Amino acid sequence: MRLYHFTTEQFGLVAIRDRRLKVARVMELNDPFEFLGPIFADKSERQRMREFKAEVDKDFGLICLSDNWSHPLLWGHYADKHKGVCLGFDVLQPEDFDAVEYVEERPPMNQFGISAFSDLPEESIKRMLHLKFHAWSYEAEFRTFIDLKATVYDEKSKLHFVPFRPTMKLAQVIMGWRSKSTRTEVSKALGWLKQDVEVFKSRPAFQEFEVVRNRDDALWE
Repeated sequence: MRLYHFTTEQFGLVAIRDRRLKVARVMELNDPFEFLGPIFADKSERQRMREFKAEVDKDFGLICLSDNWSHPLLWGHYADKHKGVCLGFDVLQPEDFDAVEYVEERPPMNQFGISAFSDLPEESIKRMLHLKFHAWSYEAEFRTFIDLKATVYDEKSKLHFVPFRPTMKLAQVIMGWRSKSTRTEVSKALGWLKQDVEVFKSRPAFQEFEVVRNRDDALWE
């Protein structure tokens, strides 16, 4: 299974050079409904859900990827308006990632067969952690949770990172069509990895609303 990570040009080249990905933090995700999907009518239950979200944030982060590199919104929202980069990874253990479930409406408690948040079984909690409003479905997201104790913490940036690993191999580097990075800069960041990684620049399609490969290599120095 190949999954894709979108980021800015600067962070993308650093990720390639340092062979690691930034871990997203739960409380900093751009969807305010993350982990708060089910409807709880009782105020105390809603408070318990918020506390649960904060508890998860203390111990875990996420790696969020997509199975689609060609959607223009992904480039616009997560790759600095097409100036950034998309990293394609061959995920050799697909069970490590779970697909996000997109729904039209927030499910009520009875859909989970419970009357209180504390009654949520483990499988329902897992579903809640992967539930998002359907408007986000263009992301085609897959996510995996990372124990923060297993990450590398950078004191200067206050960020957590996970190294590239054998079960998630870098296979593609796709540069945004507005990227200013040269082939040489990308090749230098890849180092010895360049022999196993496909590198190309993208462009807007001529007849569809999608991003495609720019096959005119002469346009990229």
